[in-house]
Amino acid sequence: MTKTLFSFLLLAGAALSMLTNPVSAQDAPAQLSPAQFKAQVDAELVRDLKLWYPLSIDEEHGGYHSIISRDWKLQPYETKGIVQQARMVWVAAEVALRRPEWRKTMEPISHQGAKFVANKMWDAKYGGFYWEVKADGTPLTDENSEMKHAYGIAFAIYGLANAYRLTGDEAILNRAIEGFRWLDEKGHDAVNGGYVEAFYRDGTQMLCPPKDRPDVVKGKTRELLGCKSMNSHLHLLEAYIELYKVWKDPVLRSRLEELVVIMRDKVTTWPGAMRQFFRADWTPAATYVSFGHDIETAYLIEEALEVLGTPDDAKTLEVCKNLVDHALEFGWDKTNGGFYYDGATFGAEPADSTKFWWVEAEGLNSLLRMYVRYGDQRYYDLAVKQWEFIDSKIIDAEFGGWYPVVDADGGNPRGLDNRFSQVSHGLEKAHLWKTAYHEVRALLNASDMLEKCIKK
Repeated sequence: MTKTLFSFLLLAGAALSMLTNPVSAQDAPAQLSPAQFKAQVDAELVRDLKLWYPLSIDEEHGGYHSIISRDWKLQPYETKGIVQQARMVWVAAEVALRRPEWRKTMEPISHQGAKFVANKMWDAKYGGFYWEVKADGTPLTDENSEMKHAYGIAFAIYGLANAYRLTGDEAILNRAIEGFRWLDEKGHDAVNGGYVEAFYRDGTQMLCPPKDRPDVVKGKTRELLGCKSMNSHLHLLEAYIELYKVWKDPVLRSRLEELVVIMRDKVTTWPGAMRQFFRADWTPAATYVSFGHDIETAYLIEEALEVLGTPDDAKTLEVCKNLVDHALEFGWDKTNGGFYYDGATFGAEPADSTKFWWVEAEGLNSLLRMYVRYGDQRYYDLAVKQWEFIDSKIIDAEFGGWYPVVDADGGNPRGLDNRFSQVSHGLEKAHLWKTAYHEVRALLNASDMLEKCIKK
């Protein structure tokens, strides 16, 4: 037996042990009752929403402001991105739908943002949603900067579908449907399943660097042009869930079913970790683990099963549970609480120990979801520890809102780096890659799940 094979078997054995003897909370049982937990989550939800809205609304041009400082002051900016705008539409609509006391405030906020996305971020000449437009909503002139991407189109569909569910505005629904049909026509891979991700403005697939821009080798999710990414397909799953709630189209249903199978059988590898990038035929091209995406996927696949009418699909639910348990085994900080950013599939290499606001939000969401589904106390205890880390380290005690990134121990808060934007950022609470979406969704879901715990 070679040394490499022996090492692999050791790692595989450890992974199997993890699945049969999942990680414990490492601490005494949580002292925070579900009622106390819910009260704290609800208080943060209200505070967070009041910081984001109405400050973020661009009353002059429509949509939402792109840059807001750490102390919640509007900053100058040149462009608006589809991901940021559509996520803010979705958040406002979701709050209005799930919290009746907020509906009067949030419905017009969501509706005006949805109209900006539907009218200003839609390419009237070629169809499809722009990745980015000028601050006033006019298109950019550089064709390469107008590259369209499945990831951005997914969020446009996601936000618009939810805004329609709230407002009943048929024009918004029709634009979401147009976005789906444009992407499905231009990008669906009928042979291998899934989608080509990057496009020129006219919808031509961008499978290699442009001749006049050989430096453009990656798409918006950092995939090499011509490859497929976990990240885009995860959010296409999310978008199609939202659209299928309001539009029971058979083609959409088949694509949603296809995405569930792709995420379960192609993207996820045994025993519960997702690969990141793939060739067109879904041959893996990279294998490191993004713990935040793993736990987010567990939640979204379960949601997909619910809207498809198959909530008890045992095979798929097992994969969802494995995704969370694998992240706990190899990505959970047993000293400080919280999930690391990324690492090797079986922990053979050190994880990136930084803590991102969105990863911690999704961790809270999925841990409580696992507790409600399985009744295993360890998930509740870990959810409490997760919340304590968020409350004491991720939330800005001075100004409110959530820091973008902190060290493993919660120190040294800082902004996102060049991996996520053209420029480095400071401690802005809002910019093209940071919105209210992850934290508000997690807080809404956590509150609802804790309410179920209280009623048991």
